Amino acid sequence: MFRITYRYILKEMLLIFAISLLTFTFVLLVAKIFTLTDLVVNKGVSPGILVRLIGYKLPYILVYAFPMSTLMAVLITFLRLSGDSEITALKACGVSLYQLLPPALVLSTIASLFTGYMAVYAMPEGNRAFKEIVYRLGRQKAYVGIKPRIFNDDFKGLVLYVNNVDTSGRELGGVFISDERDPRLSHAIVARKAIVLGDGRQKALGLRLIDGEIHYDSKDLKSSDTVRFKTYELTLNLPQLGKHGGAIEPGNSEMGLKQLWQKIRTAEVKDAKYNVMVMELQEKFSIPFSCLILGVVGMSLGVKTKSNGYSAGVATALAIFLVYYVLLSACRSFGECGTLPPALGAWIPNLLLGSLSVAMFVKASRETPFKSLLVLDRLANKIRLFIEARAGYR
Repeated sequence: MFRITYRYILKEMLLIFAISLLTFTFVLLVAKIFTLTDLVVNKGVSPGILVRLIGYKLPYILVYAFPMSTLMAVLITFLRLSGDSEITALKACGVSLYQLLPPALVLSTIASLFTGYMAVYAMPEGNRAFKEIVYRLGRQKAYVGIKPRIFNDDFKGLVLYVNNVDTSGRELGGVFISDERDPRLSHAIVARKAIVLGDGRQKALGLRLIDGEIHYDSKDLKSSDTVRFKTYELTLNLPQLGKHGGAIEPGNSEMGLKQLWQKIRTAEVKDAKYNVMVMELQEKFSIPFSCLILGVVGMSLGVKTKSNGYSAGVATALAIFLVYYVLLSACRSFGECGTLPPALGAWIPNLLLGSLSVAMFVKASRETPFKSLLVLDRLANKIRLFIEARAGYR
């Protein structure tokens, strides 16, 4: 009997999990796509490269989509079983809530393992590849990124504005440059036209400015000067890949476990940067582990909530994950600034939600009321009303 029951529950959870995962991934991807459209509009990036960039960001998105989908799948499944009185029927046959826990634990464990793989291996590799492509685009397509009548600030310490660009992208007309690289002087350069020198493969691009003038102003505004020129060559430094122009130096989010742990061990000062590294390391384990906790929370709430509406389940799941995300963000901030020990800060949301999940499950199994759910019910009800209003139900 249990094998059939487990298969029945797990099958329903897997279907909802798949739908939820696709939905959450799509929503989070759309948010990322909007931030990447600047590369297409202003940098001339091809759609093929844009698709690669989105693919490299997919592991980061899945790290958060898996826990959300786990909660949604378990909650809606048990909400439906409870609403259709199937839980009541199983209890009448002598089946306890503890005996219905294995399907939720199986799904949560699988989701936790996949999330762990994404956080530990796939996400650092994806972030590293994403960063490398963006840096190389900044170097090799810098002259393509010079668009007419747009202030271009891709070059460190410089702002470039041109009235028109010829079809090759190498002859610029009506050039204005604000140069703040000198700590003592500000340079404002105006030229009738400019020729782009170099193709982005070198460490710098050059501009041969023709028929113009340079306005010098001291930073304290006590002196100024103007110089006219027939030709003047200006160097535009391109983004560098590393200290010596080689491989990109990885940030914390681009490091694997071994590299990040080595950097933590060799840190000489335990400052804010050290705290960020520790938080990054701990979250590679704490976020995947949240799948297990959210699975138990979803089951407890699904059994306790007296509704079988889909909007109620979605609203409740979003309310829970909103609370979890707020806790995660707050503890991350406190951990990074040193208010909390960083290792503890990464795990506090799990400890709090885990304690709540155990209490809720025990209360649900004993069929006793859980007063702390009133606040969550109010939040979920507001989200449900918003969803129904947006869907045209009201």
